[in-house]
Amino acid sequence: MATSGQGLVQTPFQSLLDGRERIFWGYLLVSLLIALVLALRQREEISPARLKAYFWGADAQLDLRYFLVNWLIKSLWIAPAILSAQSLALWTLDWLNAIAEPLFLPWGYRYIVLAYTLTLFVAGDFSRYGLHRLMHRNRWLWAFHKVHHSAEALNPLTFYRLHPLENALFALRHAVVAGIVTGGFIHCFGARLGLYTIFGSNLFIVCLSAFTSNLRHSHIRLRYGHWLEHLLISPAQHQIHHDHRHTQSNFGSSLALWDWLFGTLKHTRDVAQIHRYGLGRGGRRHYDGVMKILIHPFLEIHASIRRTSP
Repeated sequence: MATSGQGLVQTPFQSLLDGRERIFWGYLLVSLLIALVLALRQREEISPARLKAYFWGADAQLDLRYFLVNWLIKSLWIAPAILSAQSLALWTLDWLNAIAEPLFLPWGYRYIVLAYTLTLFVAGDFSRYGLHRLMHRNRWLWAFHKVHHSAEALNPLTFYRLHPLENALFALRHAVVAGIVTGGFIHCFGARLGLYTIFGSNLFIVCLSAFTSNLRHSHIRLRYGHWLEHLLISPAQHQIHHDHRHTQSNFGSSLALWDWLFGTLKHTRDVAQIHRYGLGRGGRRHYDGVMKILIHPFLEIHASIRRTSP
């Protein structure tokens, strides 16, 4: 699913050195170690031919090419066009100050930082769930989100296989959530804000997802156990989401709580094995090139409008 909402790096492969990015080398290394342990425990075959087929197959090559093109599009179009969280925070603060006096609650600084960090994480995760679910339920948005689900072989770069319009929506989502939360906290506590981070990213995001998040877009079936999968989305649950039979379940990013509360949760024990990643029979042919990824959603919407026009 969807973008991190973080600032852009200077070059595409600088993402490997940026702890805010999904493909930060530390996260990749930990995911690789987990994958090796699981493969050995399950007595999976690890051969050069199989590794080449996985890391240099058709989907992997397309994801690499699109990763570079997508980075360029985000740099030239999405980043300059999207409102910043700082601007939205100031607007939120001005609006709150206009309707009520600032509260300046006498909390200790550590409690303010902890509450701010946790609120940003929970609000951000909930908004990601909501937008992700909408991308599946709205037929116009689904035309663009199909790009992400077109991959029939998953790898860490599949995370970045998102249409530019979807990238823009998730960037705007991040700015709105961060702006409203920040403006609200300044109104309540003044400007004594800080954020607990690891590698520059939200502490809770790193602790709950970063070290296994790359396994979500992989063929390594890592489960969390039935009870924990009510609260946290496991890599195996996200892989179920990429099975074309189960795309209406497991919309959560880090937390499975939202899926549980809103009836879209599917546990790994409910799906014995993945049937097939992707969009089903014949779906991939519309998205097997960079230009097709960029253009086909518009062609699909145009065709849909023509079919429904009198």
